[in-house]
Amino acid sequence: MTPVEVPDAASAARWLGQARELLTTSSRLGRMPQEERFPSTESPGDLVTVVLSLSRSARTARVTQGRGATVEEAVGVASRQLLALAEPEEISSGRLKLDVVLDWQREAPGFGDAGLLDRRQLGYWLAEPGLLLLSEELLSRQVMDTGGRLRPDSLRSYLAEDGRGVPPELVEIEASAPAKPEPNFPVVMSFFEDFQGGAYELVRGNRQPEITPDALLSAAIAGGEYLLRHQLPDGSFGYNYDPRFDGYLGASNLLRQAGTCYSLFELFEKTGDERFLVAGEGGLESLLRFARPPRPEDTEAGFEAIVSRGGRAKLGGTALALLALLKHYEVTEDDRWREKMDRLARFLTFQQAPDGRFEHLYFLGKAEGPPFESLYYPGEAVLALVRYSRIHPEGSQSSWFNAAERGAGWLMGVRDLGKTYDQLPHDHWLLMALDELHELTGGRRQYYLHGRRIALGILSTQRQEDPNPEWVGTYYAPPGSTSTATRSEALIAIHSITLRAEVDPGQYQIALEKAAAFQLRCQFNEENVLYLPRPDRSLGGFREGLAQWSVRIDYVQHNLSSLLGLREILLTHDLTP
Repeated sequence: MTPVEVPDAASAARWLGQARELLTTSSRLGRMPQEERFPSTESPGDLVTVVLSLSRSARTARVTQGRGATVEEAVGVASRQLLALAEPEEISSGRLKLDVVLDWQREAPGFGDAGLLDRRQLGYWLAEPGLLLLSEELLSRQVMDTGGRLRPDSLRSYLAEDGRGVPPELVEIEASAPAKPEPNFPVVMSFFEDFQGGAYELVRGNRQPEITPDALLSAAIAGGEYLLRHQLPDGSFGYNYDPRFDGYLGASNLLRQAGTCYSLFELFEKTGDERFLVAGEGGLESLLRFARPPRPEDTEAGFEAIVSRGGRAKLGGTALALLALLKHYEVTEDDRWREKMDRLARFLTFQQAPDGRFEHLYFLGKAEGPPFESLYYPGEAVLALVRYSRIHPEGSQSSWFNAAERGAGWLMGVRDLGKTYDQLPHDHWLLMALDELHELTGGRRQYYLHGRRIALGILSTQRQEDPNPEWVGTYYAPPGSTSTATRSEALIAIHSITLRAEVDPGQYQIALEKAAAFQLRCQFNEENVLYLPRPDRSLGGFREGLAQWSVRIDYVQHNLSSLLGLREILLTHDLTP
């Protein structure tokens, strides 16, 4: 193989500049002959190989490859092929990504989600017609199954989209044929142009995240704009989007619709951008269509609840709806839903026993199914009640505040009784409620102590090092963006409590910054949406994980909220010596 030195950003900027100059100054060429565009050779390592991708907003990227004695020569070949494929407006508006093949190996790496996550910079070489598929293409278009076998239908569907300019009929692969030693696996290094004459490296499709107030706000705004694009005509939000085929999966979820509205009001609060306010209000109007009065025998209780299909009212669904309404009131002082808030709050107290314990479900009809309890519903209810007490004339002397304290007391003194810190549930909603209770009680120590125990449990399970550095700051294997974000919401709350208690919160801030780096890698941006069928519809969304592609609205909500919370900490509490 022709040796290729490991390139740096300066070299990549020079090569990308070469490609950009050719694309913007040359006249449009005719299509290259088949032999030159798709050279076939028994030994792909004979020449330097590069892949050049040009982003397109609403379609999969244009992708070409070039081979030559040097990287410059290979880039020239790929650029001329790209010039033959791309429209002038695509060239002027798109951004370039360059993948340089450093080495070839014959051992198949295993292309399951978990396996490929550790070796994401490997591609796949098809000897006929001499086609190099990047790992991002294999993953985002499901071209290969978890056993390392090509999916012919998926590959042909992808090629038929014209991004590659490869006629699908040229690729004949047997569905049952496993990956064999003959197709080599290229090890590639990736760079993206910055439109200022420079370039930056991508690792597994992502740039190195910046953890600064501006970067966190930009990421949150991008998340909010994702939600705007996925708001449906009735005001609700498309729940579970799979960008690999540009469609939604499964049914919606009213709890997460409420949480989405809440996060949009948070974003409006930080930006003043009324698009987020209007979208959140539309989402609330859609959600409140599911508010129902009680069964006839409970009419005197005077409550309403958010009722799902089947006549089930979930404690958490009504609590989150109340939290969204309260956030709207906080950021607008608009009291149009004041009576609605009162009736939803009454449902929460109706579901509460004298000892503070909550019933998790209420049925408008006959109760169906086995008993159900959620880890998070009680904490959501406590947080909603304590926040509702803030707008009540009696404040912390009100029955609402008393109900919140009793709810927190049951969780701390019954559910969590006798558990060591590493056995406690990572209940971010409870910790957020404890933060507010701690503030409103003048720093009652029991709230600090229990919150600290939950936080210590979270810190004890956070990944501090890993062979895969992108996993640092996370939980579980493989880690998820939302499990990381919710624990960050908890750490933001304990950071607030700790400051109030006049204790150094530095360990929590360090943990939050590590987590945020992973969360940002899970967000779709210009660099990692190139090969999707509709890149524009994915931008800003937070996917489930680095190798899991679906985007649910609650993934966006929790990541958005936690990044905004960390931003506030960075703005007000600098750890720099």
